[in-house]
Formats: sequence, C-alpha cells, structure tokens
Amino acid sequence: FGLAVMMIATPAAALEPTAQVVEYYNAALNHYFVTAFPDEAAALDAGTPVAGWKRTGVSFNAWKSPGESGTAVPVCRFFGTPNVGPNSHFYTADAAECAKVKLNPDWTHEAIAFHVDVPQGAACAAGTAPVYRSFYPGATVSQSNHRFLSDLTMHQNMASASILEGVVMCAPLSTAQQRAD
Repeated sequence: FGLAVMMIATPAAALEPTAQVVEYYNAALNHYFVTAFPDEAAALDAGTPVAGWKRTGVSFNAWKSPGESGTAVPVCRFFGTPNVGPNSHFYTADAAECAKVKLNPDWTHEAIAFHVDVPQGAACAAGTAPVYRSFYPGATVSQSNHRFLSDLTMHQNMASASILEGVVMCAPLSTAQQRAD
C-alpha cells in the first residue's frame, strides 16, 4: 500500500508586532523621546532617572528583534555626547546614516532600539505605516531635538518650528489596524 500525504495550503498567520514605541515629552527641556524598552518606560513613568518626562499618547509598533519579520532592520539609537553634542536622542533605520553617525564624535551609539521596515522612496509597503521625522534646531546645539510621528497631520503641524525630514521608517501594523484601514 502507498501512503498518500495530503497537503493543505493554509494562509500564513499574520505576524503581530512585538514592541510598542512610546513617545514622551519633557516640557522643561522642550524635548521628545521615544522608547520601546518596557523597563525604561516604567522608569520614566515613575519619574526616574530624569524627572519631567510624560507620555504624550503617541506610539507606534515595531519588532523587538530582527528574526520576527523577514524585512525588518535595526534602528540605531544615539545620544548626544555629553558636553559636545545635543542633550537628545537620535534614531535611524538607515544603515548608511547609522554608520555615518557612529563616526560623528557629537553622538554616542547607545543600542539597537527596535526593528522596523525601511521606506522605498517615501512609501511604506502594505501592512506598515510611515513614521515621519522632524528636527527642531534649538537656539543651541544642546537644545536641538528630533521627533518621530506616525501621524501625518501631527508631523505637518511641527513645520512652524521644525524641519520636516519626511518618512524615515515603516512601522508594522497589527492585524486589527490593518482591518481598520
């Protein structure tokens, strides 16, 4: 007797994002900051290590590690080198930009912050949402700051005080978000 094996094609399960990038604002510094590290978010919520950071209600999805999506790339996280660079964080998913900033003594590479897809031109693939970057050139280098938003209207509203840099990342959408579109 021959053994017949029947293969049934089933659609692949949608990969759900595994990280949430949460935005904070510090009014005393006039700075925005994002983190996908739960321990760091909990510390900021508790008022440590620097008081004054409050959640803005803005967030977007990401991946914790590169193996969770076949297309996600690491996002480099930098902090301004103390007494040299801005008192601010900078994030990039562009490998060339990451390599260039690593060579700049004004910045210190802190970590891989999270993983996202990169835009092709200014467009994001289906199943992802654009993340826009704006740059606020403060009166001094230490006052300069970047902001990352997945809401185009909020991004455009930054234009009066910031330089709009456009789409720099593509955040994965959850299954529920994709159904809502």
